[in-house]
This record gives sequence, C-alpha cells and structure tokens, in this order.
Amino acid sequence: MRKILITGAACAALAVAACSDKGADTDGDGKVSTAEAQKELSKGGAVAMTPGMWEVKIKFDSIEAPGLPEAAKAQMSKAMSEMSIKSCLTKEQAEKPGADFFGGDAGSNCSFEQLDRSGNKMTVQMTCKPQGGITISNKMQGSFEGETYAMTMEQKTSGTPMGEMTMKGRIEGKRIGDCPA
Repeated sequence: MRKILITGAACAALAVAACSDKGADTDGDGKVSTAEAQKELSKGGAVAMTPGMWEVKIKFDSIEAPGLPEAAKAQMSKAMSEMSIKSCLTKEQAEKPGADFFGGDAGSNCSFEQLDRSGNKMTVQMTCKPQGGITISNKMQGSFEGETYAMTMEQKTSGTPMGEMTMKGRIEGKRIGDCPA
C-alpha cells in the first residue's frame, strides 16, 4: 500500500517543473493527452526546477477509510505520517522534461485531467491506475520556485481490499545538493 501511495504522490511531486500559463489541455477536451503534456513540459518556463538531488517529503494529515478497522487505521496513519523520497533531477530533465518527468513508472498508468500553471502557482489533477484494479485520483495545488515547492494534495483511492480511502496531505520538495557523480 505504501508503494501505491508513493507512486501517486511521486507522479505529482515532480509535476511542478515547467508549464505554460494556458494549461496543457490545448484542445479543450477536458483531458491532458500524453502529447499535450509532453508539449507543455518541453516549453520550459520562467521558473524551472534546478538540476540536482531533490528530497520530497509527503505527509498525510487526514485518512478516511470507512472499511478499515480503527487499529489498522491508526497503524496506517502512523506509517503514512511522513514519507521521504530522494531522486536526482538531471540537467536534461530540467531543460526539456518529457512525460517520464512526472515520476512513477510506466506501470503506474497515469493520465492527467488538468495541468495548469500561472506564475509560480500550479494545479494538477491526475488519475493513476496501477495493477490490481486500483484507481488513485490526485488533486494538487501549490506553488514553486527553482529549488523548492509545496503542494496540498487530496488523494482518493478505490479498488483496494480495504475499500475506498481519501487522504489529505502535503508534498514539499527541496533541492538538497548535487547529484552523485
């Protein structure tokens, strides 16, 4: 379960890199296709992320899981209270990000309903369908600079053995140094 949560969060954590003020849905159909996302991301932008080693902290403040026993919910809340992911952002990824820049692997099967940036503010809405009939819907809003970002997140997960879950939290990223040689 932790991997699924990190996958959903990681897909969005790096989305704060570079998007135009108009948003990625250029054809206005309500979905951001892979081609639209690649075009949007390849534009760069006034505020691009700085290459280097990044640390992303994900903290869930609220977990609603009606089908989960209280003891299991308490254990899950403790495990999800704060997670940390470190990854290297290369110069090439920062200058010309592609669809892979969003994190997660191809098995996450993510699609974007919204990807908009206005100045240093960003809104992302995406759905990931990893293995096993699980669906993870994320809504995120936040702001970013070249070496930091912060976003609020609401993540709804369905198709788990525990039933539907809604978790609310925060993603904070910061550049912590250069990538290992």
